[in-house]
Amino acid sequence: MSRKRREVRLSRPGKVFVGLTLALGFSAVNTGNNVLFLLVSMMLAIMVLSGFVAIGNLWRVHAAVLPGQIFTAGEQGDLLLRIYNPRPWPLWLLELRLGDVQRTLTRVGARQQALVALPWHPPLRGQPPLPPLRMGSAFPFAFVWRGLHLTVESADQPWVAPTAGEPSLLPADLGQQEAEGGEPGGSGDLLWVRERLPGEGLGAVVWRRVDWSLGAQGELRLPTREREEAGQRRILLDWEDAALQHWPVEQRLQILRAALDIALERGWAWQLRMPGGMITGRGRSGLDQALLLLAQQPPLPIFREVEQRAPLPLGLRMAGQWLRRLPHPGRGG
Repeated sequence: MSRKRREVRLSRPGKVFVGLTLALGFSAVNTGNNVLFLLVSMMLAIMVLSGFVAIGNLWRVHAAVLPGQIFTAGEQGDLLLRIYNPRPWPLWLLELRLGDVQRTLTRVGARQQALVALPWHPPLRGQPPLPPLRMGSAFPFAFVWRGLHLTVESADQPWVAPTAGEPSLLPADLGQQEAEGGEPGGSGDLLWVRERLPGEGLGAVVWRRVDWSLGAQGELRLPTREREEAGQRRILLDWEDAALQHWPVEQRLQILRAALDIALERGWAWQLRMPGGMITGRGRSGLDQALLLLAQQPPLPIFREVEQRAPLPLGLRMAGQWLRRLPHPGRGG
């Protein structure tokens, strides 16, 4: 993640503190009171010290968006950022802002990292731009907020999958298949290795393939053998299916997403065939790769950002209305 530009501004307590310092300074000059001069010098020293501490608090702090995140269009999700403090002293009161959303980290220890979740509501499928992302701090006295505008690299930009539309086509209409052979209890032919489902037993875990490092959200993923069972239902979701050809691209993607959600809800094995590749899974195993295929299907929607301008002050608005009422030369009447 690259850093764009810096931002320094006074907070409300900072403005009050500067006003008190100026008032006491004028009083000290007018009265010649040594106590007031001493008090003003102490307040000025606090302001300078707070500036140096604020600079040191953000020095060499790294913030990065976790790669590989997938959202759903029109649904709120959590954008995960990793904050790394490589210095030998802790980081205090770090603020992260994504548009109008703000999160505060009270403390990040020396040479440690932390994860921060910022809510984001993506409007469209594909890769819509993120709202302005800023990192800053008002430590130690909350007089001055000092921060950075962060730019997310294209490789770390999250993808947004299509939302699930109305299930106008059931999975059976998209190529439902029944598995033949095999015995109940998981003793049939080995199909593939997938991720362990919640609440599933540990008997089919491939322990020699376990990655003991925790994932981005602190979970441990266990690879599990998927075996063919008698009567196990497997469905085929094909982009080139004849029943989908008369639908536009976005509605076709929403139909496939709805059928995929039905397969996940009922615990069916599924296979998604797209122009960009083919993914086979069961339950949530392989779901991220399937959603990524749906999100990357061209053509991507065009995001049109509405220009938002700050409203004019009340005095300027009233003056503009008054000027518009004046007669102009060359205008009839």
